[in-house]
Amino acid sequence: MRHLIVCCDGTWNSQDQDNVTNVRRLFDVLDKTDESYKNGQISHYVPGIGTEGNIVSRLVGGGLGLSVGFGPGRGLDSNVQEGYHWLITHYREGDLISLFGFSRGAYTARSLAGLIAMCGLINVSDVNEQETWRRIRKVHRWYQSGYQRQRYGKDQDGDARWRDGLTFRFDPIDAKNIPVHFIGVWDTVGSLGIPDPQRWLAPIFSSRHYEFNDVRLNPYVRHARHAVAMDERRGPFTPTLWEDVEPRPPDAPKRDVKEVWFPGSHMDVGGGHRETGLSDGALQWMINEARQTIHFGFHETTVKQQVRPDFLDLLHDDDRSALGWLNPVLEPLIEPFLSLRPRAVPLIDPKIDLSGRSKNVDDSVYQRQREDTPPIASGPYRPTRKLAGGEAQTVEVHARQPWNETGLYLEAGDYTFSAEGQWLDKDIPADPDGNTGLPNWRQPAVAAERLFRDVGTLIGESEKLYRRLSKNKQASFPFARREPDLPWMALVCYVANNAVSINGKRKADHQRIDICSNENKKTYHVSTPGYLYAFANDTWGFYGNNIGSIRLTVTRNSDTQNIQNTAPVPTPMSKPFGWGNPY
Repeated sequence: MRHLIVCCDGTWNSQDQDNVTNVRRLFDVLDKTDESYKNGQISHYVPGIGTEGNIVSRLVGGGLGLSVGFGPGRGLDSNVQEGYHWLITHYREGDLISLFGFSRGAYTARSLAGLIAMCGLINVSDVNEQETWRRIRKVHRWYQSGYQRQRYGKDQDGDARWRDGLTFRFDPIDAKNIPVHFIGVWDTVGSLGIPDPQRWLAPIFSSRHYEFNDVRLNPYVRHARHAVAMDERRGPFTPTLWEDVEPRPPDAPKRDVKEVWFPGSHMDVGGGHRETGLSDGALQWMINEARQTIHFGFHETTVKQQVRPDFLDLLHDDDRSALGWLNPVLEPLIEPFLSLRPRAVPLIDPKIDLSGRSKNVDDSVYQRQREDTPPIASGPYRPTRKLAGGEAQTVEVHARQPWNETGLYLEAGDYTFSAEGQWLDKDIPADPDGNTGLPNWRQPAVAAERLFRDVGTLIGESEKLYRRLSKNKQASFPFARREPDLPWMALVCYVANNAVSINGKRKADHQRIDICSNENKKTYHVSTPGYLYAFANDTWGFYGNNIGSIRLTVTRNSDTQNIQNTAPVPTPMSKPFGWGNPY
């Protein structure tokens, strides 16, 4: 029996970059020399999408995850097919398969597992290379169309003629003996094409056209590990969690699944930064899990000397790190396309003892959160407070911050919200309702801002119309205010309580709390627990000219029952499409 290991790297990631990801580091640290492993442990590395071909292929492949007709290049499809090609040319009966990946490479690995589960491993020992690739593409097309039929409730068995002329090293009919034994991934991202907020740019490349890869966890895969980033906020990097899994058949083995949250951004978990303290923590965890469950062989000296977890290391903003010194200039241009959105994460309460902590949160998160040793480069990490019945907490919401972390974790129940104070949108004052209080908008000091708001309001009305017609409630137009149905600079809150659905598609947004009202206080029912965030209702890319803050007070109603925290699940949100107050 041998172990066949496929390592799939993330977007624009390869072995040639200065700071390689955890995928490449795990591949390099696999022991290929020890006599006890070298004949039974064979590995293959697949560079990330967007790393080959001409400049157009690299941009389209890396930016959208697609392979299009611009010459050779790497898209997600071609990487899935490459991994499949390597497996069918190396697999022998009785071999076990392990798949690793990061980001879209994690999506690639999980898609590859889905391909094997649905279509098996074909036998190509009796054909040439050209015929081999023709058969691979045929099988891959069937896999994608077959998964689409399953998603939309059509005939799941479909037309068996796809098997005509094929023989198998592993036949998918023998589902319970699937050779995929272990899947280990870091922060799976499955966004392909243009994300929903920017789908209006080019509908032909909409992400909805590319929802054809099955990344559910097959019930016959024995071991699965997923390291997820706590602090990534870019909308297109929404994680694809293993919450939706196929029902477990009676003959399926006991499934060993761990999905664990780690501190840091997308690359702080999957690697790729010069500072590796946080990513080394997630790498060490994956090495330990692979060693303990499937007895992989690693270069132990290399692991001990060069994998150095440090939960206090620098926590990066991945986009700012990529832009470097150009960030202050370029951030306003790219921010509208990032669709920043905090993730729904588990409660991180330092007051909970070890026995009561979630097993889905790595201990490094709690270590970084400790009040006596805050990270020197970023200050206190995720300070958290829950409210008892009748208890109130006042927090400051800054106009410059696109997302203000209040530190309040709202358990299920009723809460009353109120706010006071005033902030400025450049020279224009606004209270929590967005009211300016200006008797004369024709003053020279505010004329330019009035014109900008008029244009932004018109764009916002177009955005609302597009949302209605396209049924895409996440659509976002540049220069429109973030919540087009609420006034400019109104205080808006969200409870980050909506986890993503399978394949990275969220069924709704987080729960919105509208503070703006003629009333002094408003009461809302929080149905699913989550952290509370707040912001001024400005347009993306223009928060830098805002000044001041508003004081937000949250009171938990005394008759609210203390409901124990549960994992975030998708929560419906009603977002009205009324015209609202344009100013």
